Amino acid sequence: MPDKRHPKKQGFGKYTLINELKDKYKKLFDDSGSGNEVSSILYLEGIHFNLMYFPLQHLGYKSVINAIADLYCRSIIPVNISVNLGLSARFRKEDIGSIIQGISLACDKYSIKISALDISSSLTGLAISIASYGKGKGQFKKEKPEETDLICVTGDLGSAYLGLQLLERERKVFEDTGGAQPKLEGFEYVIGRQLKPELKTELLDKLREENVTTGVMRVVRDGLASELIHISRETGLGCRVYNERLPVDPETEAAGRELGFEPVIAVLNGGDDFEFIFTAPVNEHAKINKTKGLHIIGHLVKQEEGYNLVLPDGSLAELSAQGWNG
Repeated sequence: MPDKRHPKKQGFGKYTLINELKDKYKKLFDDSGSGNEVSSILYLEGIHFNLMYFPLQHLGYKSVINAIADLYCRSIIPVNISVNLGLSARFRKEDIGSIIQGISLACDKYSIKISALDISSSLTGLAISIASYGKGKGQFKKEKPEETDLICVTGDLGSAYLGLQLLERERKVFEDTGGAQPKLEGFEYVIGRQLKPELKTELLDKLREENVTTGVMRVVRDGLASELIHISRETGLGCRVYNERLPVDPETEAAGRELGFEPVIAVLNGGDDFEFIFTAPVNEHAKINKTKGLHIIGHLVKQEEGYNLVLPDGSLAELSAQGWNG
């Protein structure tokens, strides 16, 4: 945005720029308005991301993923997003273009249009706020969760957090040495999971095609433990998951060895996995078990049994959430 001390220096008109972007991305923008369901997120520089290693295009992409994820959990198909950017004087027109390019790539992949775009000045760096709108499609048969219901997840867990730890390690090395090049070879998967996550919507499609009944569905953002506790509170039941059933990618294990970090800790208390976790009646076991990419990690139990991880020796470890509350 323009520098108010020098309004003609490296500045540009807000609405002129918005119109230029709308013209450049004609197929992307849709002014028909929102649907009947909404979900929103806010990303703040220094809190949710560090631009030393987070490309702006990737940031735009990830912001959309974060904004639309919850709609799928409610059997809603995202249709539109409303985008608001707050930028300090250090950001240029090209930077905004990179963010919008990333947003457009995510919109293309998930068949979404932009219904509104606004840009404001900021004194604290970059802020991205996205609201997503959708319409109900009745994706899944829903039933009230009961004791013995299965707990299932898509994909693998813990990789995004360990990717972040590798990026943070190399950032500190870079700062301490005055410019040492990062050493991230062999960890492309976990880095990618942090910088450019994807939603396993194709697995949700398979559940619908198989006519699988589900109970509660959430997105794993702040670690598995946090989401399990949320599910327990929402259902009024306890939960029990098994250490040996937690899906961990081999590269995540390698990153854990590199960092001296136990992968199961990243699974339970990491963040940004953006995998779906859901409950399903035990009679859906065969359908879920045969679907590649879905993992049955445990089951619901009586409320008084609490929420626990079953360790390899059969003992129980009580789960606690280290992520954000709410």
